[in-house]
Amino acid sequence: MNDLSPSPAPLRLAFGRGMAPSRWAERWEQISGVPLELVPVNIAYGRNDRIESEVTLERVLPGELPVGSTEPGRTRHAIQLYTERLSLVVARDHELAEQDTISRAELATVTLLDHPQHPAAWPAPQPWADPSWMPTTLRAALQLVATGAGGIILPTMLARHLSDKREHALLALSDAEALPGTTVWATWDVSRDAADVQELVGVLRGRTARSSRSGTDAETAAAKPAKRVAKQTPKSTKSGPKPGSRGAQLAATRKKPPHRGRR
Repeated sequence: MNDLSPSPAPLRLAFGRGMAPSRWAERWEQISGVPLELVPVNIAYGRNDRIESEVTLERVLPGELPVGSTEPGRTRHAIQLYTERLSLVVARDHELAEQDTISRAELATVTLLDHPQHPAAWPAPQPWADPSWMPTTLRAALQLVATGAGGIILPTMLARHLSDKREHALLALSDAEALPGTTVWATWDVSRDAADVQELVGVLRGRTARSSRSGTDAETAAAKPAKRVAKQTPKSTKSGPKPGSRGAQLAATRKKPPHRGRR
């Protein structure tokens, strides 16, 4: 008899610019047997609520939380997945463009362009003489960077995604703890907090079938299979000296026939 039950609908995972959820999608399909539907969203920070998805990966500026994830009136569950490293984006012909990294001290020598996604936790940008000149999007800010007007700080993966190698150079912050990084969160609607969503969130957090929800080292170690004990050969019940010992050597000497001298 054929199984006519419908296959479960794939879950939808929305994600912003500069994120790479493919490894999670592969892991999810291995566990559930159902492909994960990836939904790219043309947004750098936050989310687009008009895009339907069970779970969303959203980037948040330092010191902020995903919209709707706080009390009172919380509408979304949110779990932080990781903190992003930062890079400085400058023009391809900038004097520092040949460097791969930049220190906090060197960053102080660069004119930073002000834009709406520059948080107060980062070094202060150069204010615009006319506020109407401020770029309103990251793409517009990058166009100004290409002219040599200054540089902007972005999460490294987002910078790689948005910048043009012919016009821009990326310098990773060498002292990673110098500036607070942006964070990436998994968020989902409180009304959709079902078992399948919880399982997907577990995959995003790196949990496996052997790890608990907290995933501590102690719990992981407890979940490991016990080591096999090598089968031991049963000891002989016959008493006697241990082979190779001094007693065994003396016993072997006593068993030899007595030495006869020459006649």
